[in-house]
Amino acid sequence: MGIIKASRLIYDYIRRDEEEHIEEVSRAIDELTLDIKKGDFVAILGHNGSGKSTFAKQLNGILLPTDGTVWISGMDTRDDGHIWDIRKTAGMVFQNPDNQIIGNIVEEDVGFGPENLGVPTDEIWRRVDESLAAVGMTAYRLKSPNKLSGGQKQRVAIAGVMAMKPECIILDEPTAMLDPNGRKEVIATLHDLNKKEGITVLLITHYMEEVTGADRIIVMDDGRLVMDGTPKEIFSRVKELKSYRLDVPQVTELAWELKEAGVPLPDGILSREELMEKLLPLLKAAVSGNKNGEVAEECRSGQNI
Repeated sequence: MGIIKASRLIYDYIRRDEEEHIEEVSRAIDELTLDIKKGDFVAILGHNGSGKSTFAKQLNGILLPTDGTVWISGMDTRDDGHIWDIRKTAGMVFQNPDNQIIGNIVEEDVGFGPENLGVPTDEIWRRVDESLAAVGMTAYRLKSPNKLSGGQKQRVAIAGVMAMKPECIILDEPTAMLDPNGRKEVIATLHDLNKKEGITVLLITHYMEEVTGADRIIVMDDGRLVMDGTPKEIFSRVKELKSYRLDVPQVTELAWELKEAGVPLPDGILSREELMEKLLPLLKAAVSGNKNGEVAEECRSGQNI
């Protein structure tokens, strides 16, 4: 069993009237089964309403299954006796960092979580130092969070979760409110944490460029898992992704359109460098062929003789 496992997970949103009679049942997650290995960087994609955010809230007990089971490090999320252990194991970072930052000074905010867990004072400050260093925010430790940019605030929110020493960080659209530079900062931080600290990362996003470096991509649609594979495997299936109302990275889209137009390119190109690597030999061959054709035509017409 991996660090996160779901088995035939179902979650229904139930709307009731004033007398508590059920008026409407909306199924957000429908028979979802998956297993995520410790140490992996996993991205979850899906259009609005696909169930991905509802799934994220299942992972530390914010929501509990209507049916089926979710385990975090072998602990059932419905077991009240393990709820705090589950929340220490799986830390959550949400879309708006202002909803998670409560301290007047950065270092106080980062230390708030471990203090609530009863961690001794010396250990709290050691964790604050380590967490701020890990997200590149040590120089801002005495600043007010109100003076930080959106990307910096989100890194402080991540540091606050890290200070509680989770084995896994779940991020629900963490860059949705950030500018391009802020998004790059946060995604780079997550990859560093994953590689250097061995923290399992589960990233929910709608920015395709953010997931090309993931170990695995899961695509959800109408509460179901519909695609599962490496970035190259997933982005090789452009038409299928579009059928689920999803985009692909711009460079992948360009390569796909060129291939559709007859250029012999492989599927699943993920970077500009990879596209140029594949295109340059084709361009050189085309230029060489054109030059040879011009020389042959000149010879036939008696030129340069």
